[in-house]
Amino acid sequence: MTKIKSQNIALIAVLALLPPIAATAQQQQPPRPDINKMAAQLNVPQDALKSCMPQPSKGQRPVRPDATKIAKCLKRANPKLTTAAIEKALRINAPERPRDG
Repeated sequence: MTKIKSQNIALIAVLALLPPIAATAQQQQPPRPDINKMAAQLNVPQDALKSCMPQPSKGQRPVRPDATKIAKCLKRANPKLTTAAIEKALRINAPERPRDG
């Protein structure tokens, strides 16, 4: 009987620790857009898209991508791209952000 109680207590302790661990992991890895899918939609190489996307500083939240700046950069890879097409791709591929509260 004591063994069962100690197993239950251990299980409860582990389950109690999971949400804070998951929240910490989620804060460390901010959501990112699907670069592969977006590159295919824009008809540009993945490396070109990665180099044109803003990179957050370590420990900082990512900034909202500026479609105009990205368009200027990506036009070297695909001159036919428009800012509107890039805005659409960013909107479609934007990762879901967790809601506070």
